[in-house]
Amino acid sequence: MLPHGRITEGIAEVERALEFDPLSIFTRTWLGLLLWVGREYDRALEQGKILLALNPNHYMGHFVVGAAFQGLGDFNKAVSAHHKATELSGGSPTMLGWLGLALAQRGDTVEARSLLDRLHEMARQVYVPPTSFAWIHAGLGQLECCFEWMNCAVDMRDHLIVPIKSWPFLDAIRSDRRYFALLRRMNLEP
Repeated sequence: MLPHGRITEGIAEVERALEFDPLSIFTRTWLGLLLWVGREYDRALEQGKILLALNPNHYMGHFVVGAAFQGLGDFNKAVSAHHKATELSGGSPTMLGWLGLALAQRGDTVEARSLLDRLHEMARQVYVPPTSFAWIHAGLGQLECCFEWMNCAVDMRDHLIVPIKSWPFLDAIRSDRRYFALLRRMNLEP
């Protein structure tokens, strides 16, 4: 459902699953993420707060809170939550990419670029998802680099490129011919 933008159906299914196991961090995380990509930012924030109440040391709760604040336009709170998610994830390259996006959206271009440098250094020793680079470039408004990295993500089968039709922060590029070309490559034509 997520690759095809069928968010409303996904939300309904996950809500049904939570009726059977309301304390499931995994299922509640999915609900928060689906609400975020469905642009239901207040509800996503509510789910993030529930996740933090269930386990304040699980990084995905902080990620959901950060994503919701990004959607709401509160980039200070978003960056704070993404910093915590990155810390609790052990500095995961994926979380660094999301943090870099939030920093760039807040206008902290120097810090966002420094995270790009850090990811390039990490990539010499460990796998860094191409989307981590793409998201930061998107936040910085560097669309040529963003598209290069998104194409690389398709080549590398980076799973975070799959919901390309749903990510809220990509709304500004949906009319770009390169976006349509990417969808065709992924068999996700509009």
